Amino acid sequence: MSNHSSSSASSSAISLPKVALIATGGTIAGVAPTPLEQISYQAGVLTVDSMLETLPGIEGVARITSVQCGNLPSENITPEHWAMLGEQCAKALDDPEICGVVLTHGTDTLEESAFYLHLTLASPKPVVLTGSMRPATSLSADGPINIRDAVAVAACPQAQARGALLVMNSRVLSARTAVKVATLDVEAFRALESGCLGRVINGEPQFYYGREENPALAGTFAELAGRQNLPRVDVIYGCAGMPVDLVRYSVERSAGIVLAGMGNGSMPDAVRHELRQAIAGGIPVIRCSRTGSGPVTPLDEYEGFVPGGMLSPAKARVLLMLTLEQQKNAEPAQRMLSVREVFALGAKL
Repeated sequence: MSNHSSSSASSSAISLPKVALIATGGTIAGVAPTPLEQISYQAGVLTVDSMLETLPGIEGVARITSVQCGNLPSENITPEHWAMLGEQCAKALDDPEICGVVLTHGTDTLEESAFYLHLTLASPKPVVLTGSMRPATSLSADGPINIRDAVAVAACPQAQARGALLVMNSRVLSARTAVKVATLDVEAFRALESGCLGRVINGEPQFYYGREENPALAGTFAELAGRQNLPRVDVIYGCAGMPVDLVRYSVERSAGIVLAGMGNGSMPDAVRHELRQAIAGGIPVIRCSRTGSGPVTPLDEYEGFVPGGMLSPAKARVLLMLTLEQQKNAEPAQRMLSVREVFALGAKL
């Protein structure tokens, strides 16, 4: 009787899907002095194995193989880290036993890493990013349930072929549309215009919509996954009376510019004049908005500028860096055309 039960349990475990859990640090691996402290803490302390110890029952969701890929606050993430994460995810996805990947990450730059992975990973297997807004030592820490939900989504067949995903606070969001909207709240990420793709209810992923035929830009830059030294692209924040010399400084040092403009991507006349000269010199300039919601549209007075559409300035930067790298050997006119084409596609919902 005992042997039969043990054999049955072993067989059940083997039949569970296998998920790779890649940890990078962030608040989800953070430690505070007391359980009541939720703001002042050290991020990126706990290892992936330590976090798994706080997840009783996870062995009933999926078989987990864990990898520690750095342990740092996400404000210190760089494009070089994106390349490393792309390589780690691609390696895991190539394993025929692995059905999906979960990546734990700090929330401050999570949307940028998520969008990079959306753009550079071509596998239909899901890559699901998650994090937390409270450190692991906090009373009512949100990290453990976010990991559990992310693993459930990564193991779910309905999550395939949707591009990279983000799972936090029970919501399932597309990496293409998710943005951080809160500094402290556990519901820190939303897709303000398109809404979420689904949610996890009591450990069960439920998707509201069927899969897109071809999720916009998913895997478009697969040949660049792991590529180091992407071109520099600066984000300039538009504001009343902004100094033109700051714009000149970026133009002189960057391969491309993203302007987080006022309203519908507007900017002072002096800044527009300076950036027109940059465009004439072959430097693409993307018009985005600092408002956080709504599209940036083409306008006659901004002819030559590339409208960022629905993309946040941070995501527009990621897309422009990859596009410029992909087109680095092209003629300037062809490179500018390619930038326009990829933003026309990627800037939609």
